[in-house]
Amino acid sequence: MASADSRPAGTTAATRNAADRKSNAGTTPDPWEMCAKLEYGADRSFAWAVQQQVVQTPPEGRARLEERLLKSLAQPNCTEAGRAFLCRMLAMVGSAKSVPPLAALLRDVRTTEAARYALEPIPGPEVDAALRDALGALTGPAKAGLIGSIARRRDAAARGALVAIKDNAAEPPLVRQAATRALECIGSTQA
Repeated sequence: MASADSRPAGTTAATRNAADRKSNAGTTPDPWEMCAKLEYGADRSFAWAVQQQVVQTPPEGRARLEERLLKSLAQPNCTEAGRAFLCRMLAMVGSAKSVPPLAALLRDVRTTEAARYALEPIPGPEVDAALRDALGALTGPAKAGLIGSIARRRDAAARGALVAIKDNAAEPPLVRQAATRALECIGSTQA
């Protein structure tokens, strides 16, 4: 009579367990690397796993997570959806170390919104400088959004640049209005 699992009768439990560990299913992909390859509308289970780690990690573990997120963001095959997800995670754990790679993303109209989202909650003058430096690289709605980020951070050092934008007739009305509102916001915090 054959055994219940249809293996030869002489097969030991240790042999069966060793065979079970040698599956031909391959290795499980690294969720951190897979997040860089996210596509809109596709499987997001890897992103869910990473998000849970980010949310549940205490403050003393955030530097390690930030490093992993930045490594994923730096992958050359990082997709638009992957970049947006990684920036959302960096908004929760980012520090001054995240500013240089995020500042590079500020200058591209396709990535500026995700970069702004990640940078806004990061404390420090490095973020303010990066936002001000990107003003000349953007136009239209992307520039207006960047000005909104400067206003939310209450960056008084941006006042001169914002006045110049507000008074520049060559700027689109949307951008000039954003600069005017930003100046009002920054001005209301000066007292």
